Amino acid sequence: MMTSIFRKACSAALLTASIAFTAYGISTTANAADKSDTRIVVGQRAVPETLDPAHASNANNDFYIAALYDRIVTYSKTGELQPFVAKEWKYSDDAKSIELKLRDDIVFHSGNKLTAKDVAYSLDRLIAIGAGTGGLITDYERSEIKGDHELVLHLKRPNLSLLGALALVYVVDSELVAPNEGADKGQKWLSSNDAGSGAYRLKSYNPNQQVAYTRVDDHWTARQGRPADLVVRIITDSSAIRDEVRAGGINLGAGVPAIDLKAFEEDPKFTVQRLPSTRITLGVMNMGGKVTGDPRVREAIQLAYDLNGHVKAALGGYGTIATSLVPASMACRVAVEPAKVDIERATKLVAEAGAAGATLRIAYQPVIPEQRVGGTLLEATLRKIGFNVEVVPVTFSQYLNLIKSPDTVPDIAILWDFAPYPSIGQTLWRTWSSDAIGVSNFARYSNKDVDRLLAEGRAATDPKVACKSFEEAQKLIIQDRPTLLIAFPEIPEVYDKTVAELPVTPVAAVFDLSLVTVAE
Repeated sequence: MMTSIFRKACSAALLTASIAFTAYGISTTANAADKSDTRIVVGQRAVPETLDPAHASNANNDFYIAALYDRIVTYSKTGELQPFVAKEWKYSDDAKSIELKLRDDIVFHSGNKLTAKDVAYSLDRLIAIGAGTGGLITDYERSEIKGDHELVLHLKRPNLSLLGALALVYVVDSELVAPNEGADKGQKWLSSNDAGSGAYRLKSYNPNQQVAYTRVDDHWTARQGRPADLVVRIITDSSAIRDEVRAGGINLGAGVPAIDLKAFEEDPKFTVQRLPSTRITLGVMNMGGKVTGDPRVREAIQLAYDLNGHVKAALGGYGTIATSLVPASMACRVAVEPAKVDIERATKLVAEAGAAGATLRIAYQPVIPEQRVGGTLLEATLRKIGFNVEVVPVTFSQYLNLIKSPDTVPDIAILWDFAPYPSIGQTLWRTWSSDAIGVSNFARYSNKDVDRLLAEGRAATDPKVACKSFEEAQKLIIQDRPTLLIAFPEIPEVYDKTVAELPVTPVAAVFDLSLVTVAE
């Protein structure tokens, strides 16, 4: 099924791509006339920090950005690279450059035509900002424009993963953004303005309250059934989302509490769709901690945490136990057998490490139901095997600040690790490379052999060689026990009969707003 995705994607990257758009749900049929005045209202807990596509690597932001902008490339639901703005691509023999040929029929909402200049500008802007999505394309060096719709991307080193990263790179209207750059490359202006060519225009934006969109009737994808108006109401209380779906205030609820889903499943007025997730739930342990630095302590915690209990209580059964360091659908992953709960053995290991009675600081985001319940379970587990516990409730931004310094890193943190696009090399590098310590290496994990293997895999021009390097790196990481492998969550979405089945796409952490359609 998904086991050959990495190989397929990389092999396709080395050849000129010419793949039909139909697999992504793009139709040449215009929006159906009887759907032209439909309005769909979505209730969403995620709060965007900005609408600037430079920061689409933050899943909360990307949910809102995806409707406004077009990606350079995309992925099918089964993980194969597909054309989007770039209709064809070709790697050089040494994998240090990528030739892109763009569609010539894409128009920005401003009326300006999308050209190679806009793609080059968008990439250069990301590198100049040095944050957000720019972190996914650090090997990009410069663009060489060959014509209005042709350019060559030059890389600092061979990197087959970079092409996939372009699925998270949205093209901005350079003629519109450049005059509004200011001192921050347009970040302030783009935080609340639209410079895209996506399926929807920005109608209004009320921070922390609502984002409203209006359909682009002549958008080049011509996806049938898109609603004329799309409104996302930001509702941080999941119970309030549940109540609004029931009352008809919203058509689609993202984040309804798991405990309430069964009632919706039994109600014929609603559909509960289980979407596969691009995330994994981890219990990351501080490798440099005074207590968790001891491998016996880390093993004890792995033996003590009830993974089945987590899936049942924290996910309401909407998920499975994690068996790898990366999301379940990713190729070249190394799967492991989940640890069986053994409190007696765990308690003995804690005593052997001289850690009984020590205090562990645990962090999680209480606003996220899974993490809130998981944090409570973890606290009880740690006390059971001899630890005292200090709970540190955080937002994700606060947590990122905590991991910047070895002095403030929590001993254990329950969090989600996302695969922004289905490339195992990029995912492993981001979370386990020592280069990412203080940024996205949450465990402050460092292993020279792992660094070497990840570098070799990312530089390899043969997908089989790359896969082998990534597999060996995973085995070493797993042996070092830097994390609890907790769960592969599913994403249940509840919607009424106005909404059609939601398409699956592995480049959206939840679902792609631009692909929402009206039911027949």
